[in-house]
Amino acid sequence: MENKKNLKGFTLVELIVVMAVFGIIMLGAMQFLDPVSRMMKGSSLQEANSATVDNIKRYFEGTLRYASSVYVYNGDLKEYSGSNPVLITGANEEERQKKAVTNFVDSYFRDKADSNNDPIKGEVHVMKIDNDNGGKITESLFNFEAGYTYYDWNSTTNLWDIPRIVSPSVMAVSVDQPVINDVYYKDYSIFATLGYNTVNAIHAGDVSALPTKVKDDQYFGRINPVEIDDGMGNLVPYTFSDNMFSFTFVTYKNDTDVSGNSLYHHIVDGDHVFGSPYSSSNATLALVNIKSGFCSNYNLSLNNRPVRRNGIGNGSIPYTPTTMVDELTGGNPPTHTPDGKWDYEALPYTPNSFTVYDPSNLAGGNNIYIIYTLPN
Repeated sequence: MENKKNLKGFTLVELIVVMAVFGIIMLGAMQFLDPVSRMMKGSSLQEANSATVDNIKRYFEGTLRYASSVYVYNGDLKEYSGSNPVLITGANEEERQKKAVTNFVDSYFRDKADSNNDPIKGEVHVMKIDNDNGGKITESLFNFEAGYTYYDWNSTTNLWDIPRIVSPSVMAVSVDQPVINDVYYKDYSIFATLGYNTVNAIHAGDVSALPTKVKDDQYFGRINPVEIDDGMGNLVPYTFSDNMFSFTFVTYKNDTDVSGNSLYHHIVDGDHVFGSPYSSSNATLALVNIKSGFCSNYNLSLNNRPVRRNGIGNGSIPYTPTTMVDELTGGNPPTHTPDGKWDYEALPYTPNSFTVYDPSNLAGGNNIYIIYTLPN
């Protein structure tokens, strides 16, 4: 009689038990690996943040360090109506920047002369930190000729006391040229804010009005200014100024939802909140010329604020500095011999200047603009 071998396999119940045990092991492994994965992502983000901020700081060092005048616009370009900040409007970015540069030139160079006592000509730079576009940094360049005031003869008073205003002329050379390689923004975005800050961790449950697509275990960070003792026992935040010219840069992932809204950067109750993983660091710069006493006298020929007069008698001779002869006369107001010459007063002129427009960002906006000149 032939012997038959009985072939045995796993029963269905045994397969189910094995799969269940394997699933439990995999779940445990994933729970173990998830923190490791998060640490690796966080480490990559810190490396990206450090590399980007190092490049930004080097660029700051090479451009702003020796600026002779710096105007910082916090939260987009602004001007003031009385004491209230108002956003500068225009048809496009070039027009808005041109208006801001014109205001800058008019307030800084009006009625000032070069070494030939002609209206000052030069270049103005506009650095933009575009927080609305991933924190990309661009530069614009404008040529200008400063405006001036001259006086016509007043036959009623027999004085040269009718002021005439010539506005500055400003022309764009280039607008919004990238200065930091786009490779740094491929996977991550950057948000910049004024001052020396920290990013404090907060749990999603402690923050209202967050998007619906938020993990329950995801943590968030909110920007908070670093506080120091004011010498009277009070803790006060660092004030952004020429003494503390510092920026905080927060790096976060570029991921967005189907509507294009960032999953890692939110505005909650007016505060900028960042979802983990994120990384932050500060860049502080010494403004050498702004703080230097030498800068205020680097060109003594600029220490003249001309008062131009428009010729003999009724002012029929136009202002033509290439043909007029300089003549300094005394008096208050200065006297004038009606000989068609160009008179001026020697008034104090300090070229280094630092101004922050809307420090608390009352008028809104996210971007930061830095308008500056170099001592050339």
